[in-house]
Amino acid sequence: MIIDCHVHLNNYDKAHPSTLRERVDKLFNAMDEAKVDHAIVLSSYTANADRPHIEELAAEVGGHPRLSLVEGIRWRYDEQRTDLFQMEERIRDGVVKGIKLYPGYDLYAINDPSLESVFRIAAKYDVPVMIHTGDTYSAHAKVRYAHPLLVDDVAVDYPDVRFVACHLGNPWFQDCAEVLYKNDNVYADISGLTLGDFEYEFERYIMQRVRDMIVYMGEPGRQLMYGTDWPLAGMPSYIRFLEQIEVTPEDREHIAWETAAKLFRLEMPMLEEAQAMRLMRSAQRVEGATPQGA
Repeated sequence: MIIDCHVHLNNYDKAHPSTLRERVDKLFNAMDEAKVDHAIVLSSYTANADRPHIEELAAEVGGHPRLSLVEGIRWRYDEQRTDLFQMEERIRDGVVKGIKLYPGYDLYAINDPSLESVFRIAAKYDVPVMIHTGDTYSAHAKVRYAHPLLVDDVAVDYPDVRFVACHLGNPWFQDCAEVLYKNDNVYADISGLTLGDFEYEFERYIMQRVRDMIVYMGEPGRQLMYGTDWPLAGMPSYIRFLEQIEVTPEDREHIAWETAAKLFRLEMPMLEEAQAMRLMRSAQRVEGATPQGA
């Protein structure tokens, strides 16, 4: 089984606008090709025609066995600022499985005292807080806000909250490894380490950085999770990357899906249904039929 813990349903191609339904279909097709059973969809720090609001995502795919939702919050500006009461209701009702912070993009540091209310909600409902760390897709973002060492601040101050350092803090891999080694309540995903598909030389470079992290932090199966950042990164290329990480078969299973299933509290009957759906769609493709459903 494979869980991709970091995908988006945003449209990043301004020249080719698409509907949310079309993007959902593309996501399921990509998951089928890469043999991914379940994906965690993250909403953005802003909502517009290209970046659907969490309520739009919930209306379109909420409750689907192959998808779960994490709510990205808008914090720095009053315009579109996330209503924490509504977010808490979505978490309470099980619509949302986690919270995503976008420091760097939204121009705030995650150790800002004003975020205490966000972390208290996460602790109350035992949902993880995912944090963008490292390099940014936008040239207008400020990467100093996204340094992985800031995750240590909140991990220490909020020991009852489980944090996810997204993207391994790239390019600050060693700093991210230290935060993981030091804090049992910090996890990380391997998403967003490239745009599109890995090129050979860059893949070798990134793989060595990941190997160095594993040597330093130890127990990679306990804290690392598989993720891609699709559609910014290609799923088949990322599956190959996962397969090349030098870990035990047991740790590979943890990275591929088990750690994410525990962290986001994904129940096995739902995951088994998701896997059955993928296998059914694959069989339909082999038979030459158009896959029905998701």
